[in-house]
Amino acid sequence: MEYTYVFIHSEDVDGFLDELKKSGMQLKPKFKKFKYSEIFAVGEGVTAGRYENIAFFLFDSIFQPSTDVIGMLRIVFEKADESFRDFKFGKYLIEEQGVTLLKLDIPDERRDELLFDLIPALHILVMKIRILLNQCNLQSEVMSKEETRIIQHVSNLSHQANRSKDVFELENILSEVSNMHMSFFGKFARFKDVNEEIFSSIVKCETISRELGRWHADLIQEFKGFHQSLLYFESKFEQTLNGVRDLFSIISLQLDTMRNRENIDLQKRTSSLQAAAAIIEFVAVFYYTLRIWEHFLPIGSMPGTLTFLLLTGFTVAVVAYTEILAELVRFRKFSKSFVIATFLLALILFLMFILPLTFSGALPPSSAH
Repeated sequence: MEYTYVFIHSEDVDGFLDELKKSGMQLKPKFKKFKYSEIFAVGEGVTAGRYENIAFFLFDSIFQPSTDVIGMLRIVFEKADESFRDFKFGKYLIEEQGVTLLKLDIPDERRDELLFDLIPALHILVMKIRILLNQCNLQSEVMSKEETRIIQHVSNLSHQANRSKDVFELENILSEVSNMHMSFFGKFARFKDVNEEIFSSIVKCETISRELGRWHADLIQEFKGFHQSLLYFESKFEQTLNGVRDLFSIISLQLDTMRNRENIDLQKRTSSLQAAAAIIEFVAVFYYTLRIWEHFLPIGSMPGTLTFLLLTGFTVAVVAYTEILAELVRFRKFSKSFVIATFLLALILFLMFILPLTFSGALPPSSAH
């Protein structure tokens, strides 16, 4: 008796069921959970099941689908000869004839567990690993070529950054390194994900293989060897990414150092301008205060030293008072320094008014008290 497995993606199940319906095969829902696989529909001469994201249809005859499928497997139950191998359930022989042919000699009571669970699950994993290994291998070739270009480009950018003293040029180099890292990291992440999926599938495949008496043991070892070579590429790509990341960090540090140096220079120039502005403000206040003071009051009768001290004190108080008023406007809160400065400024103004009158005799000394 011969059976045929057809394997398709789960999202293609509805289309395949329509194809079967047109050919006169009607399936009805029926659910049964096995250790690895599950059955979800049965019909006359066909059973439908699923393992992970792959669906399988088991026909109790030779069946040739008219649409594209992931893979097929044929099973024949016959009397074993000396070419058969022993396994947990009986004897088996695997032949590759375009479509894999599996010959079995097992008791009838063990057939359901094999046909609906272990065999489809193992075969799906083998197909999945082969597809992922091919995908990963092609991706590693493409990434290796890109890696060579990146290493050369990183070397050129590193020399360019070492020679550069311009912030704008370094920012452009940093942006280029960042874009390079992001592009290669996205491809590396996908490569790493597929690699991890391959490893997980090999572990599952090995587990089911042991339950079947180490079916595909040589093939699984071959998968492991192939996977190890992909891990080498993964490690190599990660080192390249680390090199790009290190260059990004070095250029960022160099850029921060240059910016800090520019900020320090700017602060020095700003401090110089602020000092110059303060001196100009001091001279302007001193000059115009003197002119206004001597216009309205007889300061010529006062000792020169006293006149100079009062005028200097007033000028310093006015310059300081402008800073205190700026803080008052900014924080909208009266401070102790504002009160003290207001009092001192008022006191100096009072002295600048009363002393010239006292020394000129326009105000009797007793009036000053």
